[in-house]
Amino acid sequence: MNKSNLIVVLLKLLLVIVAALFLFPFYWMISSSFKEMSIAFQIPPQFYPHHPTLNNYIKLLDTNAAKWFLNSVFVSACTTLAVVFITSMAAYSLAKINFRAGKFIFSIFVGSMTIPGAALLIPQFKIAIELNLINTYLGLIVPAIAAPYMIFLLRQFMKTVPQEVLESAKMDGCSEPGIYYRIMLPLSTPGLAAIAIFTFVQSWNDYIWQLLIIKNTEMMTLPLGVATLIDAEAVDWGLIMAGAVVTSLPVVLIFISFQKYFVQGLTVGAVKG
Repeated sequence: MNKSNLIVVLLKLLLVIVAALFLFPFYWMISSSFKEMSIAFQIPPQFYPHHPTLNNYIKLLDTNAAKWFLNSVFVSACTTLAVVFITSMAAYSLAKINFRAGKFIFSIFVGSMTIPGAALLIPQFKIAIELNLINTYLGLIVPAIAAPYMIFLLRQFMKTVPQEVLESAKMDGCSEPGIYYRIMLPLSTPGLAAIAIFTFVQSWNDYIWQLLIIKNTEMMTLPLGVATLIDAEAVDWGLIMAGAVVTSLPVVLIFISFQKYFVQGLTVGAVKG
């Protein structure tokens, strides 16, 4: 084996080791969800359940987990649809419509991306109180619609669409809304899929903002609900792991199903300034 082949083998081995380190916590979470509480953290540990059980998932069903799951689906789906709808119009206007304040507005969007999200929590919370959005689903959805990074990402993607295509459509009598709906949106499917996945995952995994807004147990989403299962005196880790699996599974399935569009949307939009 020559030196170059040895380097390739070592690099692949390193990648396998790194991948295993990243995947092991996820494997341990799934494995522990099928173990009894007394076995989950015994020494020496069981790296796979010798006697797998569904008791943790049955106990999870005895909680409000089904309601929390539906709440998460509703909030994440509504947030994703709203962000895709509004972001696509904003990105199209900034990418393909020439108007005097276009560059200035785009620079504001880019500048707002530098503001840490934690710095906005208090003012957003005060606004939510003034608008009576506490303990409402609108309080979870509306603030998430302001997504400057999604506008930036989709605008960069739409910049890659040749201007000649739009000019040809205008010569054929297509209106501006028609160009947006019939031409730009179909051509921007990978970019739209990328921001949809980003938005859904962010909304699904959100915890801090939802913790501030939601006070009613019935209205909680999965991340909040699973956190309430932690008892200060005795933590049922098998139950917690089962809740974590149910929380993680939809995100993993969505990414696996749409990863082609996700990668294409990111890479194509990145090459255009």
